[in-house]
Amino acid sequence: MKRKWLLPIVAVTVALALLLPALACQPSAVVYSYTFGSTNATATHYVAAVVMANIINAENHDIKMTVVESGATHDNLIKAQAGTFDGGFAVNWDGMAMAYNGMTIDEYIAYGNWTELRILSGYLQNHVLVVIVDEGPGAEVHTLHDLHGKKFSAGMNGTATEFNLRRQLEALGIEPDWVSASYADVVTMAKNLEIVGFAKPVTSIGLDSSMHDLQSVRDIKILGWPEEHLEPALVATPGTSATWIPDDAIQDLPMPGFYTLGHTTGVFVTTNIAQDVVYRMVKSYVDNWGEFVNAWPSGADWIPLETDLALLNGIIEMVGMPPLHAGVVQLMIERGHEVPPELIGPEYDGNAANS
Repeated sequence: MKRKWLLPIVAVTVALALLLPALACQPSAVVYSYTFGSTNATATHYVAAVVMANIINAENHDIKMTVVESGATHDNLIKAQAGTFDGGFAVNWDGMAMAYNGMTIDEYIAYGNWTELRILSGYLQNHVLVVIVDEGPGAEVHTLHDLHGKKFSAGMNGTATEFNLRRQLEALGIEPDWVSASYADVVTMAKNLEIVGFAKPVTSIGLDSSMHDLQSVRDIKILGWPEEHLEPALVATPGTSATWIPDDAIQDLPMPGFYTLGHTTGVFVTTNIAQDVVYRMVKSYVDNWGEFVNAWPSGADWIPLETDLALLNGIIEMVGMPPLHAGVVQLMIERGHEVPPELIGPEYDGNAANS
């Protein structure tokens, strides 16, 4: 007697045998879902945020990093304190330092020391150039102190550049007659000798298009920061950094070497995200940095992990920066980097790194 009832069972068994290997190859379900604040969707840094998130998500099928539009640095930090964001992109490391120490901004002061805040990474360093028109009233400006009482601009009120430069000059007792305007208007005013000059960040060592535009009709010069003024300025804006620009390094404007101040753009998280998860997140974009740079060329000069440590080593003795996240520390040590004790939080698990 033929057992026809066995045929469906055999068919199902064969189907399962064929299906299970295919299922095993499918991505696992999302286990870790995080929301990161970025900046205005029209800003170039929004592109950087989206590209970084896409790389992390593509490399880790159990992690979903969602980037949302926001008001940038301080908005991201304040919303992360409130639990709205799990992390965010901070146009300035100095914003992280302020939030970590509960200082400068009312919301940070009210919150107090934010001991759970951690640095994930940086990806761009800006250099703020103080450009002076060497004609009219600007011809009398030879040092930063000569800006006192002169009409001068650092762009719109509330921008990172304006926010920092005000405090840096105040630390030296310098109070220009500040002019708030868009950079398009600032350049026009400089051409018309209505202001003595302006401060503007650049992503590489050199003049940008607006400075070349001004130079096409006016003589210009750049004011550097004397070495003795660096410490009070950096203390006034914790997290900013100083960079030495070598002699004649700026094309089309030969001049002796000088110090400039700047800020680093990076990503922050908190200790609420586990070490192993952050380790995989950071490893994803470090190992695929070429893909990030192809989509966002401004990051080409940044060497992941190495540049982070170089810049942080230059400021940790002067300001109280948040530690690196334990997952970042794990990857740095794994890649042969020496991490200063000040940048290692108490939650770091060396045993997990060795497992």
